[in-house]
Amino acid sequence: MIKALVVDDEKRVRQGFISLANWSSYGIEIAGEAKDGLSALEALGSDRVDLMFVDISMPGMSGFELIEQARERHPWTKAVILTCHHEFDYVQEALRLGAIDYIVKTLLNKNNVDETMHRIVKRYAWETRGASAPPAKAFRFGAAFCPLKPGARPDLLSEALPPSQTIRPLEQGLWLAPMPGRAGSEWIRDLPAYVTAEWQPVRVTSASDMPQSEAEALIGSELASYLFYRDPADVPDALELEELKRKNSPSEAELDAAFESWKQLRWLIFTEDWKQFIERIEEWRIPPQRLRRFLTETAAEWSGLLGWETENEAFAREIPEWRHWKPLKNAMSKAALLVQQRMAELSLSREVFASLVRAVLYMKEQMGRELNQDDVARRVGMSRSYFSQCFKRFAGGEQFGDALRKMRIERARELLGRTELSVREIANRVGFEDEKYFSRVYREKMGILPTEYRKSLGAGGEGSR
Repeated sequence: MIKALVVDDEKRVRQGFISLANWSSYGIEIAGEAKDGLSALEALGSDRVDLMFVDISMPGMSGFELIEQARERHPWTKAVILTCHHEFDYVQEALRLGAIDYIVKTLLNKNNVDETMHRIVKRYAWETRGASAPPAKAFRFGAAFCPLKPGARPDLLSEALPPSQTIRPLEQGLWLAPMPGRAGSEWIRDLPAYVTAEWQPVRVTSASDMPQSEAEALIGSELASYLFYRDPADVPDALELEELKRKNSPSEAELDAAFESWKQLRWLIFTEDWKQFIERIEEWRIPPQRLRRFLTETAAEWSGLLGWETENEAFAREIPEWRHWKPLKNAMSKAALLVQQRMAELSLSREVFASLVRAVLYMKEQMGRELNQDDVARRVGMSRSYFSQCFKRFAGGEQFGDALRKMRIERARELLGRTELSVREIANRVGFEDEKYFSRVYREKMGILPTEYRKSLGAGGEGSR
């Protein structure tokens, strides 16, 4: 477990921060709290602390001074800065002094704490890579643990491992117990069922001279994908590290371009595109987390138009639970079949259906400016009259103008909930020049004014400002 200390001069802030997260689920144990820099240094001197969450602007000894002194006296202790939105000028200085990350206190809440803490644990793992490596410089043997479900608890691993066995976080939520060799690894076979229900243990071995830090980076970035695309029955008793190296690893730019093209959903419409889609996923061994996120977003965005209404809730619920490629591919095949049925029901050809998908994407991308049916029809290569006729069927009987207005109001609802933009700014972003007209349309569609909706969420926005 990562032992952490929370340092802030306000007790209310410390307690609020500590109560915000289920720390053990991130492999973090809150070992204590301190009200100022001197108290923090005393705590660091009395017990080992791996990570400090430090208020940057405490009276007396500032967060800067604490980080500097802690770095000199306790170099293994890493720091994460706690700051307010108006203190960004100081963040760069704190990072220069050795802080590994920062948290904006005014923006941290239960909706984003999970993403924030996973980012920090990942950063901590990167900063401390090799710090507790075995005596040999090269990686030889280790037990890696891959989460089998969202929210798998690292504290279960710490409880089940032998007292002398260290364990460290890797990327993508993985953990590694490095060992000098196979000897002494019998405990892996005897892990309790409650541990293996949440974590898949994998013995990883290497006959090469790959450095410990490089091996850990490879395991963290590739093991989850390896296990996802491999038949569970074919996973070897001991995995050779070299097997994790991908022969056809795409660049980040190639990956982004692929996902951008897949948003047009041709893989759900055309047989040849489906084959290429599946081949590319398997060839590139696309990270399962990113693939599941893409499919979840696709299901949420398109369920109504693609004929998935009755299946969407179960599909979206099951996507995070699919830990292997085969059942997920079968589910996607079923989704594609539903699209084929939808096209038949609407008497639309594949080409026209694909054009209508492109039209909806274009409407969503360009909703901030003036749009009319002629522009969109021309954009997708259809005559206005034929586009109008087909679009109405595709949109469940809605006319183009009604569908566009519905998209704009839905986007506005999202922005009201997740940003602090004023109502006026949001209205402009979704294509309304007049704020009052926007508010009236919003109330007609949603039954509540935008300012009232934001207040009901506790978003802290200031309305139209």
